[in-house]
Amino acid sequence: MVGPTDPRAFDNPTAAPIYDRYRLPLEAYDAVFDFGCGCGRQARQLLLQKPRPRRYVGIDTNREMVEWCRANLSPVDPGFQFHHHDVYSPSYAPGNTLRLAQPFPVEDRGFSLVLAHSVFTHLYQAQSEYYLHEVARILRPDGIAFTSWFFFDRRSFPFLPEDRACLFTDEASPSEAVIYDRGWLLEAVRRAGLSVWASEHPGIPGHQWTVFLAPRAPDAVDRFPLGEEESEWLCGATAKPMASPKGALSAVQAPARNGAIRRGPEWPEPPRLVGPMAELEALRKGPLGRIWILAKAVGHWLRR
Repeated sequence: MVGPTDPRAFDNPTAAPIYDRYRLPLEAYDAVFDFGCGCGRQARQLLLQKPRPRRYVGIDTNREMVEWCRANLSPVDPGFQFHHHDVYSPSYAPGNTLRLAQPFPVEDRGFSLVLAHSVFTHLYQAQSEYYLHEVARILRPDGIAFTSWFFFDRRSFPFLPEDRACLFTDEASPSEAVIYDRGWLLEAVRRAGLSVWASEHPGIPGHQWTVFLAPRAPDAVDRFPLGEEESEWLCGATAKPMASPKGALSAVQAPARNGAIRRGPEWPEPPRLVGPMAELEALRKGPLGRIWILAKAVGHWLRR
């Protein structure tokens, strides 16, 4: 549930600041808020870091992972605290309270660094707008937020309504991977009172971008590409040819097939209900569901 899973991704043998390659100032690690802490991957790296953060607060929708962190990481340093964020997630916390957002359980302007690694890639548009404002609320005036996103350009999808800025990859669990229009992000960041301190395209086209945010100053300059700039790194159609991956990955072509299409011995089964539709079906089949259906039928008969 928390890629990557390689044990080395949970380690910090050199004790270096975990975002050393981005050259964040050491003061940024003083008080860290980890939005989507999971099983403590970054918390463990920060515990090994020198200097170690004076304060760390991690939250996650998955109660079991939070309880594991409390039992295994907080004893190492009582300054590292973990809280269950009781918000519904069809992929990661289907048993939580049926609400899409709630405030972070911390004070205003209390944190020098906010982490949101692979979080906004799983949130609906309204959730992202809400939590960008929460990030702005808890950041110190000189604070920095690490966020990651999947991006596309809305102009490549002209059928999208004007108020829609995201695409989904999984019909059963829409929040499995959410892709955002990068123009929308810049507008949403500004509405939340934030600016783009720095941004970096992914090593593989279409994968996660890194976007650092900071409280917006009157003279803020958003370091964020738009238009043709770096469009070759986006998901889907772009204004430029797709970039070559920075690594050993290569395209794999499917073998060509000749001849007629063969049908299987039997017709396929009708597709099963998934996601919210499956939940609604289960509700209707239960005792309360039968009462609900009866009430609807009576209401319809009375209206006639």
